[in-house]
Amino acid sequence: MSRIVSSLPGRIRIRDKGLRDPARQTQLSRELANITAITQWQANPRTGSVVVSFDPGDTPMAELEAKLDAAVDNVLGDALTPPLLTKKRINRYNKIAMLGSLAASLALTAVRRKRWRHWHAATGYLFVANLGVHLYLYRKSLFR
Repeated sequence: MSRIVSSLPGRIRIRDKGLRDPARQTQLSRELANITAITQWQANPRTGSVVVSFDPGDTPMAELEAKLDAAVDNVLGDALTPPLLTKKRINRYNKIAMLGSLAASLALTAVRRKRWRHWHAATGYLFVANLGVHLYLYRKSLFR
């Protein structure tokens, strides 16, 4: 997986959130030292980026990019697969459930049959429960 965000003759920038860890940047520096075409590199742990300078006539650009990708993959190998449940994914599923339960509750209101009242109430409770999860996930943003 390519993490190269910009590529110019003589200069390549690599960026990944995993490179914010200084230990991983040190490990990447050891990997970059093994690539002969690279003349220097500058790491920035705050942004998670590395700027690599190289001699453009020494190695073809595609070959150097492949070597850099391999070096970054060696350092961040297990970071390639994102976690299954992130805050963003939970909230996305939660919003879908909120929309579905709201639509079902409104549709059941329009039916106006006595035996369907409990379904209307159940979908209303489901909406409120999902709203509670949404508000809990973004509680810090609400209280700023």
